[in-house]
Amino acid sequence: MILSHVALSGFRGFKRPIKIEFSPAYTVIDGRNGAGKSTICDAVEFALTGSISKYLDASSARESVTDYIWWCGDRDEKVDRYVEVGFRNDSSTHCIKRTPYGPTDIGMSDLIDKLVDVESAPPGALEQVCNATIIRDEHIARLSLDLKDVERYSLLREAIGASDSDQWIKRSAALLSMASEKLKAATQELERANFEVRNSVVELDRVRTRLSESPALGNAVSSLRELLGSNASVEKIGDLGRRRLAEIGLVVDLLQGLLKDWPNIERVRSEISTADSEVESLRSALAKSEADLETHVVELRTRPPSSALSRQARQLQQLVTLGKDIGLLEEHCPLCNSAIDAGRYQQGLDVALKIARGLDEQAVEQVTRERARDEAAERVAKAKEALEASVSRRESLLSEIKAFDERLEAVDLSGSSAAQVSDRIEALTDEREAISSHIRLLDTMALNQLLTGTQRKVQHGKSRVEDAERRHGRARLAEQRAKSIHDAVRRAAGETLDERLDRVLPLMSELYKRLRPHPVWKDIEYHVRGDVRRFLKLQVGDDINPQFVFSSGQRRATGLAFLLSVNLSIAWSRWRTLVLDDPVQHVDDFRAVHLAEVLAHLRDSGRQIICAVEDNALADLMCRRLAGSKRSTGKRISLGNAPEGELAVLDDREVTPLISHSLVQPEQFLTV
Repeated sequence: MILSHVALSGFRGFKRPIKIEFSPAYTVIDGRNGAGKSTICDAVEFALTGSISKYLDASSARESVTDYIWWCGDRDEKVDRYVEVGFRNDSSTHCIKRTPYGPTDIGMSDLIDKLVDVESAPPGALEQVCNATIIRDEHIARLSLDLKDVERYSLLREAIGASDSDQWIKRSAALLSMASEKLKAATQELERANFEVRNSVVELDRVRTRLSESPALGNAVSSLRELLGSNASVEKIGDLGRRRLAEIGLVVDLLQGLLKDWPNIERVRSEISTADSEVESLRSALAKSEADLETHVVELRTRPPSSALSRQARQLQQLVTLGKDIGLLEEHCPLCNSAIDAGRYQQGLDVALKIARGLDEQAVEQVTRERARDEAAERVAKAKEALEASVSRRESLLSEIKAFDERLEAVDLSGSSAAQVSDRIEALTDEREAISSHIRLLDTMALNQLLTGTQRKVQHGKSRVEDAERRHGRARLAEQRAKSIHDAVRRAAGETLDERLDRVLPLMSELYKRLRPHPVWKDIEYHVRGDVRRFLKLQVGDDINPQFVFSSGQRRATGLAFLLSVNLSIAWSRWRTLVLDDPVQHVDDFRAVHLAEVLAHLRDSGRQIICAVEDNALADLMCRRLAGSKRSTGKRISLGNAPEGELAVLDDREVTPLISHSLVQPEQFLTV
């Protein structure tokens, strides 16, 4: 399978639809920075995998490359967004198309079957073959000399192809994991058994310490039956005694609490009479205050309020002032229009002013009466508040006395004195000591039974420990064998892979020699080391690591040789295309010519070459080197900005093959 064409619109920097047809032999694409060369490579990878691997997991401000896959400018303008890539074999063409809503070609699985050998390909084969086929400048720097030895070996191992060893490694790893889990469970069981044995031994020692000879067990039982008033059996009398001890302990605690609170409750009882007298006194004061308030209220009920008198006085004063200012109007009163002389008019004003002053005096007297009423109301409120507080305090005292009496009643000591409570505590204490001494004698007999049971428990625990140790030993042996099998499988897989590497590593050395990265160290050596964990080490000269002595351009040329060998080593790939995106960054013209020679040999071997470069002269060089004498027409495509400023194809022309003979007959002109 080789690439047939790429058609895209609204993808990355391309706004308008373009379509690029690839030559089956080679296609050289040139264009300055930002002309869209890398976008063509991105389109091929995106169509196959739905992602662009060169950005890795780069993100910024909660954004990633997935937010910028499609055209982002002129969001209001309608732009078609799609990517279509065509693949061609000898008989047919297969296309895969993606839009912002996903792939639209339902034949994706058929295309994968034609691109890779599914039976021998590793997991994620499509992403891997894209990484090996589309060689970018970023990959040349990141996946070559800068790669760790272990990662370099893993990359080459996956490129060579999967084998049955992977399945055997997985199975042996699963077997090892299962054996480890069983060993872990056996270890935990052994620890639990040992813990139980230790506890049993400690319990046995404690029983032996407590156990002592004690006669008069019968006397203890008889005494307990007499104290408890019960004819219970020997086995039950101990339980009854312990229950009675618990009851005695509870009652003694209650009685001791009563004795502790007795002085306080006596003080409360003495305060009750004082509280009763205080309540009666406050009730009398409240009645007197309420009568005084009623007298003031009745007196004010028949008189107008002080505010009304004051308002009338102000109105008369304003009327007098207004009358003085206006005066007589043509010998008539301005208010009633009656005929009056000036003397009588002034006399009327004086009378009105006198009445206003009288109203003011009445208003002052009324304010005094209202203030007296308010003070009486305030005294009533304070008297009520004081009475309520006194009643509440009296009720609190009564409640406290009632609660104490209920506590006395609960222990059958209603009306008892403090001395009687003390006598009851002393009697219960004596009873408790007697019962306790008798129960200790009974416990001696119980300890004998406990000793026998504990001894059996220790013996059973030791047997369980022996069984657990046997199972633990078998589990440990099984884990060791599983680990040996796992290591042997991995070692065998490594040896099998080494046989394949013996055929691949010379290819790496050959490509290095042809690209000639360094003028002194003209050969590079590859060493595989490690028994279980494998490493692929690169060195030149006398064990010199090129990663630290090569320049940037030399390291890229070496990395390019490594990546080309990886591409050529993928045995399970059926994709006969090699895509190079600006492979000569930081590489001088001398080594660029060597790269063109290598690509020409790869083209002659039947691979399709697609190479994107920045320099126009370098593109001409590539075309001259790749244009062989066979009947294979190449293509030269130039990308850039159209007159409207959008990315477009500026030039697309065929490159005819070189002629192999001159001065011959016309029909022999194109003979190979």
